[in-house]
Amino acid sequence: MLAFLRKRKDVSGVLVYKLDRLSRNMSDYSTLEEMEGIEIISVTEALPSGASGRFVASIHAAVSRLYSDQLGERVRHAARTKVKKGGWPGPAPTGYINDVENKTLRPDPNMGPIVKLVFETYAREDISLSRLVKRAKALGLRTRKGSVLPKGSLHHLLRNPIYYGMIRWEGNLYRGNHEPLISKALFDAVQERLKGGSSPMTKRSFPYRGLMKCGYCGCKITASLIKGKYVYYHCTHGKGPCSQGFLREEDLGELFIPIVEKVILSRDMVRQLLQGVQEEGKRRKREASQRIRALNRQRTELHEMRDRAYEDKLTGKIGEKRWLEMEQRWTDQEESLMNQISALSTKEGPADDEAEATFKLLQRAPELYKRQSHAERARLLKVLLSNSILMGDKLEPVYKKPFDLVAEGVYSGNWLPG
Repeated sequence: MLAFLRKRKDVSGVLVYKLDRLSRNMSDYSTLEEMEGIEIISVTEALPSGASGRFVASIHAAVSRLYSDQLGERVRHAARTKVKKGGWPGPAPTGYINDVENKTLRPDPNMGPIVKLVFETYAREDISLSRLVKRAKALGLRTRKGSVLPKGSLHHLLRNPIYYGMIRWEGNLYRGNHEPLISKALFDAVQERLKGGSSPMTKRSFPYRGLMKCGYCGCKITASLIKGKYVYYHCTHGKGPCSQGFLREEDLGELFIPIVEKVILSRDMVRQLLQGVQEEGKRRKREASQRIRALNRQRTELHEMRDRAYEDKLTGKIGEKRWLEMEQRWTDQEESLMNQISALSTKEGPADDEAEATFKLLQRAPELYKRQSHAERARLLKVLLSNSILMGDKLEPVYKKPFDLVAEGVYSGNWLPG
């Protein structure tokens, strides 16, 4: 409007319903008031003419602005208070719907499971954010208005702590009273991906990255795209110049063939290994259950301590400042306990059927490996290996358990400890 008035010298006045409609931006109002030849006319407010009218109008505008600012402060205070009590003060984010009756959020039965699947996909698969956008669209992930989430919105969704039960507000985190869609452990795994460990923002993936370290200096082996189409693996040179040269992806894939051949399993091996996995799984579950019970006991003790301290606060034995310090410390401690419980609750090994399928797959591993793409080969290798050592064009495998025993047993003929 100001630009229009500057151009149109034939305009001599601005007609408004009320001055408060014009005074939301006091800077613009002051500029308009100072413009030569322009009179501000209010339809509902009788203003005297001349200097007196301008003075009264300025008072009206200032009061209106004060009211607007106070209203904004009250709204922000109400929102802040609600958040501190665990409530969500606005429209529900994707994956949730507003529960008007209980004044909280509840999982959207349609979008909630898809949001969880998107988190799991990004944490567990070597997939770029651009490809994840397409995957989310295909799964049916939509906003409240039915729109597809673009890349920026999906990135924001993956960084939003509300999905594991926390609310980020004005730079602070508060525990929400809504049901989480994912665990804290899964959220943390996604944040690690977003930090760039395997460069999720890139469209080109390097499947063998993360499987090796340099035999000369101990740094990681990474990959680069040369001339836009050739993939070469090389040392990161994190400790300075290194003797490790560049190795083409095709040549590196061939180096893994004899490594895969060392873990061919017989039917008897599959049976005994599966039995070992089942026993190990039971042991881990017992340990996790014991640890969770111990953590819950600590939470109970923490709540009892907090209740006793609150009674002391009410009777005046503890001052307000001291109470706030203790309350913050206890809140942090409970958050740490809850995170540990969440991690233990979701820290599961492979299911028996998954382990059996993997072991049986190893019976045909070399045959399948030779016919697979680099991405499919890498998925198999990540089951078998961890931080193998590349030195020149020689590759020394470091097998994960229990495949280290299998490889040693295949070589020695005594593959199981007895």
